Amino acid sequence: MLCAPRASLPALCVIAGLLLGVATPALAQDKPDPTVINAGKDDFEWQCAPCHGTDGTGNGPMAKQLIKAPTNLTGIAKNNDGTFPFWRVYRIISGKKQLPGHETFQMPEFWKRFTGAEYAFGFLPPHVRVLMLTHYLETIQEE
Repeated sequence: MLCAPRASLPALCVIAGLLLGVATPALAQDKPDPTVINAGKDDFEWQCAPCHGTDGTGNGPMAKQLIKAPTNLTGIAKNNDGTFPFWRVYRIISGKKQLPGHETFQMPEFWKRFTGAEYAFGFLPPHVRVLMLTHYLETIQEE
């Protein structure tokens, strides 16, 4: 008969507790990981802020020069019955879902800007960076 060693019993109890939702308050908190959010913010400030503004409201320094005004990205959840449509936003940023204004030279498909650095030392793959950016956008939503 195969049995788990006694040393692994505490680990199994912790895993069972997590699965059943009886974890300690520190483990049960569902807060964003600051590392992920900060990485997404860095890409936002580098790629998006010139048009969408550092606060995401669409007031960046390039906004007035565009034919179509940039979207206020802080109102995505508000415009979706209070729920942030995470995967829809991810698909828009990654170019998998078309959105008026994103198909032009003014707003090229965001993820394509990352492909050149995809295998360079210190750069994450484009899909990971788009995920982090999407998580960042989720944190700047209006109440």
